[in-house]
Amino acid sequence: MENKKPQSGWLQVVQVAGFFLGGILAIPLAIGISAGSTLHVTLGFIGSILILQPVATAAGILLGIPPVPVLLIMLSIGISVIFIFFGICDLFAEKSAWLRSQLDKVDAIAQRSALFQKYGIITLIPFIWVPGVGLYGCVLLSWIFGWRDLKGISIILAGWMLAVFIVLGASLGAMEIVT
Repeated sequence: MENKKPQSGWLQVVQVAGFFLGGILAIPLAIGISAGSTLHVTLGFIGSILILQPVATAAGILLGIPPVPVLLIMLSIGISVIFIFFGICDLFAEKSAWLRSQLDKVDAIAQRSALFQKYGIITLIPFIWVPGVGLYGCVLLSWIFGWRDLKGISIILAGWMLAVFIVLGASLGAMEIVT
């Protein structure tokens, strides 16, 4: 597991709040409204993303948001969720001896796992689709296993966007059939 020197608690809280306000609210709202969607439609789409994760791409299309803004909103939220969860995990790990001991146990198990030794973080890509795991769980697993570098973040984001593109393609195909 990668041990980095944690930042001060307040700085981490400010960073988490910044990613939430900027990457989950401000940027998606700006994209949605500039694409011609109303405030409540864009907020509804953002909420659906936080609940349904990549499947919410279909909701964006059904709400009348064009495909490119849907992709940009999904990208902004995906990046933000990654950094928010890393920040929250760092905060809790720093404050909890119990959590630190549990993470050490998980790290020991991961070191013995042939699957993780062979494929590493690539094993997380299919889990983006698993209900209850999704992006949130993949970020948590990535944090636990110490895959918090640019490569790790890129692979999680690639898995997220792959799922988004698949749902977008299916949604646009379904819309062709309906119309």
